[in-house]
Amino acid sequence: MISPLLIPIVGALALFTWLIISTIVHGVKAIVKHRNEVELKQMLVDRGMNAEEIARVVEATSVLDEEDE
Repeated sequence: MISPLLIPIVGALALFTWLIISTIVHGVKAIVKHRNEVELKQMLVDRGMNAEEIARVVEATSVLDEEDE
């Protein structure tokens, strides 16, 4: 026979599992975003852009990212 405490235990485990996975996904997303920004900046430097132009491009892409979220 199934214990009456099994449902709350499974629910609590599912909640904690979801929280852990959510935290990991959020961290990976932040790392990938940072890596992409660094690659973009390096590509712009390689193209010969100055700091002002790079800042303008990065700010524009940051605004686009905020609109997507």
